[in-house]
Amino acid sequence: MKFNRKKMRDVETGRAYTVFAQRGFDTGLMYFTSMSWLSDNRHLVLCARINGKRQCSYVKMDTATGQAETIADNRSWAGGVVSADDKLYVVRERLVEVYDLVTGESRTVCELPQGCSFHEPPSITADNRTLGLYWFDGTDWVIGICELEKGQVEVAATPRFSEPYPVANHAMINPRNPHLVFYAHEGKTEHIPDRMWAVDRKTGQSRNLYRHRTVGDGGELGEYIGHEMWAPQGNELYYVKYVHSPLKPTGVFAVNVRDGESRHLNGDYPYWHAAPSPDGRWVVADTFQHPSRIVCICTTTGHSELLCTVRRWNDHPGHPHPSFSPDSRRIGFTLAGANKRLQVGIMTLF
Repeated sequence: MKFNRKKMRDVETGRAYTVFAQRGFDTGLMYFTSMSWLSDNRHLVLCARINGKRQCSYVKMDTATGQAETIADNRSWAGGVVSADDKLYVVRERLVEVYDLVTGESRTVCELPQGCSFHEPPSITADNRTLGLYWFDGTDWVIGICELEKGQVEVAATPRFSEPYPVANHAMINPRNPHLVFYAHEGKTEHIPDRMWAVDRKTGQSRNLYRHRTVGDGGELGEYIGHEMWAPQGNELYYVKYVHSPLKPTGVFAVNVRDGESRHLNGDYPYWHAAPSPDGRWVVADTFQHPSRIVCICTTTGHSELLCTVRRWNDHPGHPHPSFSPDSRRIGFTLAGANKRLQVGIMTLF
C-alpha cells in the first residue's frame, strides 16, 4: 500500500507541510491524546480507509516515502495508542490487543467478561508498563487499568454519574504515576460543573480536579471545558475552555492536579483541542473555525504562532486533532481535501 504525497505551503504563514492521502478513501490519525508515531519519528500509524461506521485499517506508514503496510483490518478509528517501545495497543470490543510494530507479532493482552465492551482511546504510561482503559459493563461506565506484565484488567473506579449525564469516559492514565487515572464526566459542557476527575488506585478515592466557576446570583455555570490531556510530566492537565463560556478569558489552560489551581496559556483563537509536546515546551491546538487554524503555543510565555489553516469536518473522524511526534519536532493532523476526503498532514516545526 502506498499513500500519495503532496507538498503544501500555507498561503498566510508560508509554513510547508506534506499531505498523505489515498484516492477515494478517508485517512486519519489516532485520537490527539494517543501517540500515533513510532520512536524513530519517521513512521506512524494511520487509520486508513475509514468507513461510515468509523471502521478502518491500521497501517504503519513511512513519512519519507508514503509506503505503508497493513497492521490490522476492521478496527475502530482512534482505537489504539503507540507506546514508546513501538507497540500498538488496541481496544477491540472485549479485548486489548498488542501489535509489535518492529517484528509484526501480535497477541491478546487482556479481556473483559461477556457483556462488557472497551471504548476508545486507550492510554499508556511513559514506562510502557500500564494501560489506562475504560468500558461499559452493560450497566455502568467503568474506569480501569491493565498492568501489562499481569495481563489482567483491574477496576479503578465506577463513577455512576447521575442522569441525564451518566457517562464517564476519556480515561487517561498519568504518564508518570500509574496509580493516578484521569476520567471525564461526559455531557453537554454547558451543563457539566465537574468535568475533570481522577482516581487514586492506592486509596480507591476519586476527586474532582477542578470545580467550574459560576456566574450571577443563581450560580449559573460560567466555564464550559473539555478535551483534556496530561502534561508529559503528569503534574498538570491541559484543557480547553471554550469560547462561548460566559466567564473570560477562554482558550487553553492547565490545571495543577495537586491543588486544583488553573493557569491560562493563551486565548488568541477559539480553541477546540490542545495537545502538549513530549518535551513539555509547546502545545499544538486546533480551532472551531471553518476552516480550522492549527496553532502552536509556548508553554512558558503563552505566545502563539499560527501554523496553517485547514478544512475540516464537523464530526469525527474529521476534526484536525493535531499532536506531536516523540521528539517534539513534528506535528500530524487530519484535514479535508478539496473533495472533502480526509487526509493526514505532517509539518516539521523545528
